[in-house]
Amino acid sequence: MANYHGLEFRTALEARWAAFFDLAGWQWRYNPAAVDDWKPDFEVTFPCGHSECPDTHTLLIAVLATKDLDSVRGHPALQYTYQEHFTADAGALFGSEPAATTWDMSHGAGGGHFDVAFWVDDAAKLWAQAGAQVTAPTR
Repeated sequence: MANYHGLEFRTALEARWAAFFDLAGWQWRYNPAAVDDWKPDFEVTFPCGHSECPDTHTLLIAVLATKDLDSVRGHPALQYTYQEHFTADAGALFGSEPAATTWDMSHGAGGGHFDVAFWVDDAAKLWAQAGAQVTAPTR
């Protein structure tokens, strides 16, 4: 368990992602509702300035303690891409650092494969700052 901003998270990695989202200016919600048989760890909304997109994009995120996302390519989060009936723009995998993130979604006139570095300048710097904001719970 870990704490961030007065909230207790199941893992330090989840808490660190919450801190990262705040530093990046992304709105987030922890433990959103289940989608089919999958329970995301976060719902995040972040700004998009593209003229052919809405003002924001929304992801449902599974946080996994891995740098090797190829090893979890069958994860349910990745089943949710480009779907009009889905409650978010995409499902996403967020691993143990910003370089280990992936999702596919519509963007602009098309869409494609995205990661945190595409959307957040200085992601590595923010990740380091986020780590300093997470604490172990006091009992």
